[in-house]
Amino acid sequence: MKTLIKILLLTSFFLLILFSCKKDQLEIKKTADPCECASEVSADFEIWERAFNSSLALETKTDHVLSGKRVDFRAVEDDAEYTWYIGADVESDKEVYKTFDSQWTNQTISITLVVNKEPNKICFPNDDGYDSITKTFNIYDRCTTHLLDGEFKVAMENSTDSIIMGLYYVENAYPPEMGCRYYEIVNYDGNGSTCSASYHYVERNYRGLRTLNATPFDSCKNVTIDFAEINLDNKFILKLRYHDDISEPLISKSYFGRKLP
Repeated sequence: MKTLIKILLLTSFFLLILFSCKKDQLEIKKTADPCECASEVSADFEIWERAFNSSLALETKTDHVLSGKRVDFRAVEDDAEYTWYIGADVESDKEVYKTFDSQWTNQTISITLVVNKEPNKICFPNDDGYDSITKTFNIYDRCTTHLLDGEFKVAMENSTDSIIMGLYYVENAYPPEMGCRYYEIVNYDGNGSTCSASYHYVERNYRGLRTLNATPFDSCKNVTIDFAEINLDNKFILKLRYHDDISEPLISKSYFGRKLP
C-alpha cells in the first residue's frame, strides 16, 4: 500500500513538473521581440490625388497627377516634427495639400519632407531621429492624358475566365463635350457590347475614374462606372452597372486584371 502511495505521489509530482515546464515554454514563446515591429525614423510620405477639392471626391494614391486637381501629401511617421518644402512654400503639418492649376501642365515637381523625432535607441542605437526624402511627380493635362485609356485583360472575382475589354476617353467626340466627359466602354458585359456616352458627372484623376448620369449615343443603356483604378502595383479594378434592357434589372459587375501594353 505504501509503495502504491509513493508511486502515485511521484507520478503526480512528475506531471506537475512537466506541465509547469510546458507552461513556462508557452509563456516564453508568447514574449514578443520588442523590436520586431519597430522601425527607424522615416521621412517617407504618400501622394494622394482627389478628383476635386472635397472629402467626398474620388481619391487615389498616386505617383503622378492631372492639372487642376487637389494633391495631398501625407507623412507616414506619426508624432514627429515635419518640414515640407514644396517649391518656395514651407509647411509643418503631418498632412499638407496643394492644387496645381493648368500653368503647371507638363511640369515635373519636386517635394521634400524632413522629419525629426525622438528615436528608438533601444532597437536602433545609431538612429539620430532625423530623415529626409525627396520625391518627384509629373503634372499632366487634365483631359488629354489618362492612364486608364486602353485595353485590359480582366476577369470577374473568383473567376478564371478572362476577357479583353476597352476603356477610352474620346477627346474629339461628336458632339463636342467639355470637361472630359465622353467615354467608350468596349465589351463591358463580356458579350462584346460597346457603350459610347457623354457623362453629365465625371470624377477623374491620373489613376482613377468615376461617372454618373450618361446620355448614350448608341443602343447601350447607360453604363455607369462606379469605380475604375490602376493602382501603384499596376493592378486594374473596374466596377460598373448597366441594363441589358431598360425594363430589366440593373446588373453590377466587378472586373480585376491588368492593362495590356
